Amino acid sequence: MPEKIALPAYLRETLYKKNLQINSLDRLPGSLKKEVLSGKRLLLVFHNGRVFPATLKKATSRAALLAFVKEVPRLEPRENLLVVIATSAARYVLQGIVRQTAGNLVQIDFVNPRVESRLKVPGERVIFFSTLPVELFEALISGKYFLLRDTNLSRESPGHLKKGYVYDLIIDENESLVEEFEKIMASSGQIFTLRDLSRGGACVYTRKTLSFEKETFPLYLRGSLENPERDLALNLGLIGLSREVRVREDGTYVHIMWARKLPEEVILFLEELFS
Repeated sequence: MPEKIALPAYLRETLYKKNLQINSLDRLPGSLKKEVLSGKRLLLVFHNGRVFPATLKKATSRAALLAFVKEVPRLEPRENLLVVIATSAARYVLQGIVRQTAGNLVQIDFVNPRVESRLKVPGERVIFFSTLPVELFEALISGKYFLLRDTNLSRESPGHLKKGYVYDLIIDENESLVEEFEKIMASSGQIFTLRDLSRGGACVYTRKTLSFEKETFPLYLRGSLENPERDLALNLGLIGLSREVRVREDGTYVHIMWARKLPEEVILFLEELFS
């Protein structure tokens, strides 16, 4: 069943600022670290899609005691949290596990950034790559438009499907397809090869040497992945953000973060398709 999604506002910072995953406060630049340790720098704690401002009370390199400034989230021991320290140029992101709570205080242990297992794509799988206007993505983040995710691969799906699909669409408040996005869907796009894919993102490459105006930009990726011998196919059209662009001797690689994580069932279907 199609899911209408309002994208979280923090994706705007992902679009305009560089995300740096760290596992210790010692990895912060000196002046910023002093501000954080003194409690003068506001920290942003992400829990269940919401943001809770907090300050640091005390810390070691791999643990911290945080005090929430206003609203306090409902936390349980062993829950995962994201702690973001934002500057004008970058966002430093720490992942933590709740050890204990008391009132507006929470004690967390920092852990190494989680790396989702990526599914290596066998052979040369063509995918079509289009950049999206920043203004169109901004309209998604602001709530003017919405992301519609439609797939027949979910927990409710019937078993033994042969033809799967997962599509992202941009719709307006009347649930009509946005004309500007419709034109992008109809365009040919640039031909890339899909290298790997996970619930959170993908890597694509082309043997051409390309340059983009910015390293982080919104994009639309679409194509069909098939296994004729097993009569399996997945059609996809997904919206994401580039997180890194690397130019090597053999071509240009673009690392992508999806605007919304894929259901686990999509990855399970692809594992069967590629086997």
